[in-house]
Amino acid sequence: MKTLLKFVAPLVLILLCEGLFRLGAWEPMTKPESHAGTSVRVKRALQDPALQKLDFVTLGSSRPVYGIDHEALAALAQQHGYLHANLSMPGSHWLTIDVVTDWLARHRPALRGGVIATDLTSFLYAGNGSYELGIAAPFRTFADDATVAVHVPFELKDMASWGTHSALYQYREDIQDFVRHPRQRRSALQWWRERPAEEIILRNASDTRDMCAFGVDTVAACDKVEASTDPAADGLKHQCKELRGALAGRADFSAQARQQPMPEYMQRTRDAIRNRLNALRWQQPPVVVLMPLTGAWKEVSPLGLHEWTLSVLQPLADSGRIRLIDATDFLQDDANSTCRYYFDFYHQNDAGRQQLMGRLLPLLGAALYPASSSGTAAAP
Repeated sequence: MKTLLKFVAPLVLILLCEGLFRLGAWEPMTKPESHAGTSVRVKRALQDPALQKLDFVTLGSSRPVYGIDHEALAALAQQHGYLHANLSMPGSHWLTIDVVTDWLARHRPALRGGVIATDLTSFLYAGNGSYELGIAAPFRTFADDATVAVHVPFELKDMASWGTHSALYQYREDIQDFVRHPRQRRSALQWWRERPAEEIILRNASDTRDMCAFGVDTVAACDKVEASTDPAADGLKHQCKELRGALAGRADFSAQARQQPMPEYMQRTRDAIRNRLNALRWQQPPVVVLMPLTGAWKEVSPLGLHEWTLSVLQPLADSGRIRLIDATDFLQDDANSTCRYYFDFYHQNDAGRQQLMGRLLPLLGAALYPASSSGTAAAP
């Protein structure tokens, strides 16, 4: 009996901790600067009494965090008597869209609609890596494991994937960091708890830097980045490594899409995206925006990626399930000026946001507050 208790007691304790973590017991202590911490901040802000009647949302990654004028969208909604909040979070991919929209269906069932801001590179794979498990964790429930596994399949040899089925394992590094630096953690948590909800989900992010010392239109711009001794270029060097790697392994989606049968990973990507968009039960169709890409990213993206992306989305637009705005080329000026709109190879700066919204805001207004419309919104 004692031997059995020695075996069973630790197992029961582990299961108890797993249940508590899945129920959100660790969320108040999550590192604010982490992926999960960002989601916790957004989730906490949504509990503000002023945001209980939520009408529209913006979902997406760091591209819309910086590239969309969330304050302008909020003001536009207010003109129509509605509330529009920005729920886009850095690192978000389709897993985050899945989990957050399910959370919204449970907690904001009266949601009228919103914007899903993505880009061509989000149509490469159904998943974007196990790091996204952290973003999704605060919005997950016990019933979400199958949904999560579509994007991050569990692999016994890949310990990072264990978070697909275990909340306790997902937070293990965060717990370790708290044990090592408890004082810093408490200080950071206190600072963020003092931030008003409006600051977290209604305000624009801001960056005034530009890329004109290097360029953004070709991968050759990385030659200048890698030759730079400016510490500010260190982050760009990491991006250049990623760009060069993508260029070296550039695939041909045009050819693969014509294969019979189509490669399994492309089918899985298409089906995961379509299933999510079809499953949304907002009062009006979601507006899917394809955000601008720099020339360097277009250069390294698979051949035919733009056409493949539209083949995934266009049938949904034609049937009225979504409203589609393709802004991929909205910032593609001549090579001497495009650099003014970005602060790295991915993200728009304040000037880029302003330039984009000059064209995008009227289209979003027509899509979010239509008399009746469907299909693809064309550039003005």
